[in-house]
Amino acid sequence: MDIFISSAEEAFLHVGSMIGFFILLFGCINYKTNGNFTYVISKNKKLQPLIGGLIGSIPGCGGTLAIMPLYIQKKLSFGAIVASLISSMGDAAFILIASNFKLYIFVTVIGLITGVITGYIVDLFNLELKLNLKSPKCKTLGRGSLASNSYNKYDELDRVAHHHGNINKFAYIITHGVGYKLYIAILLIGFVFMTIAHSGISSSIVEKIHSLEELIAILGIVSSVIYMICFKKVFKNSNSEEEENKKGSLKEVLIHSVGEISFVITWIFIAYIVYDLSVILIGGEEYISNFVLYTGIGSVLIGALLGLIPGCGVQIVLLSFYLKGNVPLGAVIANSISQDGDALFPLIAMDKKSALWATILTTIPALVVGMIVYIISV
Repeated sequence: MDIFISSAEEAFLHVGSMIGFFILLFGCINYKTNGNFTYVISKNKKLQPLIGGLIGSIPGCGGTLAIMPLYIQKKLSFGAIVASLISSMGDAAFILIASNFKLYIFVTVIGLITGVITGYIVDLFNLELKLNLKSPKCKTLGRGSLASNSYNKYDELDRVAHHHGNINKFAYIITHGVGYKLYIAILLIGFVFMTIAHSGISSSIVEKIHSLEELIAILGIVSSVIYMICFKKVFKNSNSEEEENKKGSLKEVLIHSVGEISFVITWIFIAYIVYDLSVILIGGEEYISNFVLYTGIGSVLIGALLGLIPGCGVQIVLLSFYLKGNVPLGAVIANSISQDGDALFPLIAMDKKSALWATILTTIPALVVGMIVYIISV
């Protein structure tokens, strides 16, 4: 039960609410600008790895999380995503900012340079195409497919829903009735809770918010699973007449965005449960970090390999040990470059092949740069 609750809080409040906020934000901006916002980014292909690296260097995972939907929608190059993942330090950045700001600048600059160079190499050799990462499944996500559509002609839910069969009729009513509105409300409440709870403000109001986090997180996860199932049923059973009449409605942008968000959050939740159970079986995150202490230059390899684990937990522990003088800087640099933070979870959920190759491509420069830093610093 503790794992379930903690995974729900991480998946919905700490990660999912932020992902959801940015998916909704991008969807609304695209709707208001008729897609011009993403068009400006997507047309500047030569600058995308640089843009991705700069966004990834923003402390925390928010920057990379924000642009991940653009890659899923094929508005951003694979090199830009790789650059962003490499330059991102995740939540560990806040620890360095508070404890050793000069080191934070150093690690950030190293990550940014490595990320941008790697991103340009990825795009230069057109690895996205050579690795066949343009998954057909991803084309059904985001604006330009269902996200830019609406059921303008169908004001009465029942009149359309009956075309979807008895079970799918109920699913249609949920997704196109009050369901998506309730979900957005829960999501925004979660986002506000997460923002206030981690703002550093101390007051009785913040304490009350903390006491409600578990309830909101569980409600959010349950809502995500239900909406994801309903949305999939509706999407699979939509007919050509409906598809033809879905043009330019903010309502359908929101409905599809919620479908995308619920899908991502559900799989993030599953990933966190698997991760937490795995850590328990291994012996804990500190056990993993302690193992690094006795490996010398091999610690760089271990640091890079530990970066394969999604999330920021292991890196935070490694960084804490480094600040105590127990882990070499090269291992921390390798882990920082290799680890992809929470931003990898939505990519795993939507495009597992791209997630796998992104992980591989961030690990290679992590080993190279980590070894160089280790040799110089010894």
